[in-house]
Amino acid sequence: MNKIITKSHKAIQKLIFPAKCMSCGKILLEKEERYGLCHSCGKKVFIIREPVCKKCGKAIPDVSEELCSDCMKRKHIFKQAKGLYSYDGAMKEIMYRFKYQNKRCYAAYFANLASDLYADFFRVNNINAIVPVPMYEKKKKKRGYNQAEVFAKALGEKLSIPVFSDLVVRTRNTLPQKGLSDIKRQRNLQNAFNINEKMIQSNSVILVDDIFTTGATADIVSETLRGAGIKDVYCMFICVGKGL
Repeated sequence: MNKIITKSHKAIQKLIFPAKCMSCGKILLEKEERYGLCHSCGKKVFIIREPVCKKCGKAIPDVSEELCSDCMKRKHIFKQAKGLYSYDGAMKEIMYRFKYQNKRCYAAYFANLASDLYADFFRVNNINAIVPVPMYEKKKKKRGYNQAEVFAKALGEKLSIPVFSDLVVRTRNTLPQKGLSDIKRQRNLQNAFNINEKMIQSNSVILVDDIFTTGATADIVSETLRGAGIKDVYCMFICVGKGL
């Protein structure tokens, strides 16, 4: 009986609040609902697939190369990263809405894609904890949510993996990383994170965030996690930018 009521409730909810394309706002067909994009807009976003950089997960043109040009120039702290979309075109506007216009519903679409692309990646690497990059508490209260945490929870629910939102704490408000040089990015994040060591229950975690560019934030948080005894820190990003 409860299952029937739940299905009826979902059907009514879908009728009143139909799923809409993240890009153009068009009501989606049932076959388009999994990834949140209509057929036309789906052609305007680039889903990252092989060949990719074996370190940061960025798409690379040459299948014979293991690392992208950025990762050839720097050493990352995290073990390996995966990305879902290239941060260009329609995805820039979609991410803006997700971050600043309360489109938290997009997280379910991102989690569906992450699950379809990387469920085996989680299994093979024994990842059993998801950690979102934290937001400074005052900033989080002003915005109303941390987009990385929203994605982490959607991903955790999809893959049945626990999410530890309070494992890493952002202790001070940093400047936006966008527009800063690589050196200034690193200085901006120095001593910006602490860890609640009592919550550590895994040797293999995945750190999630919305956008990867140079990887400065991911490296600093990964260093914090590894310093607390976590052996393997992987990363997953909704979007991957051009980096350096």
